[in-house]
Amino acid sequence: MLIDTHCHLTDKKLVNQVSEVISRARKAGVEKILVPTGGLLDGKKAIEIALKHEGVWAMVGIHPEVLVGETTPEYRDEWLAAGGDWTNRLRELAESSSKVIGIGEIGLDFYYDKERRSREIQMRLFQEQLELAMELVLPVVIHMRGAETEMTQVLTQMERLPRGQLHCWAGSDLLLELVLKKGFCVSFCGNITYKSAGDLRELIQKVPLDKLLLETDSPYLAPEPVRGSLNEPINVTILVEYIAKLLGIDPETLINQTTENAECLFFAG
Repeated sequence: MLIDTHCHLTDKKLVNQVSEVISRARKAGVEKILVPTGGLLDGKKAIEIALKHEGVWAMVGIHPEVLVGETTPEYRDEWLAAGGDWTNRLRELAESSSKVIGIGEIGLDFYYDKERRSREIQMRLFQEQLELAMELVLPVVIHMRGAETEMTQVLTQMERLPRGQLHCWAGSDLLLELVLKKGFCVSFCGNITYKSAGDLRELIQKVPLDKLLLETDSPYLAPEPVRGSLNEPINVTILVEYIAKLLGIDPETLINQTTENAECLFFAG
């Protein structure tokens, strides 16, 4: 059994063909698809999809890009409309269905905010969502881009942390060491297959097999040889073959271990 731990079925590129996307994945052996979200309305959509489709599970969270707004204006409008009461609304959403299995995706992202104008509020929002996850005893799915210093600060200064996953790894070996020391799982996306991703190929070999998860980050980052096309959870099968060969292990070994890891993190309670 394969588990795609990160697929944006609510994305406008996929949302109108959800049934077909899930069907193609299931035929390829992908039996569980986990759907992270970036805002409250997005979370509601994910829950609706999860309730309608067997094997699909939702996560709810406020994505850091909401606080920058260039790429997600609809989420920013929603954030502003919440009037500062986002914590209670997110808690209510997380508790509204047994199909919600995590808080995510949350984190830090300064890719579109080079001057870090949103630094203070991003870090506050991130820490408050980590605390909410601990309150609800749910794992987190963490996004980090262009924010390694701040991510290190949060992970080292908080007294307690929830269990969770650092998705679409984009950090250094030092941050990877810290993340693993804190007990987090790590996953890599289809960009690990790109010619320019030699650093990612080196870093994945430093991740213990019992801390590794599989994800596509669909509809983004389609792996070679389908790069440039719309990414789907079926493509986790391509990543299995590629990563297994890279690590020098049998694909079945990789499937069994990453499935066990995902089950323990998201479904063991």
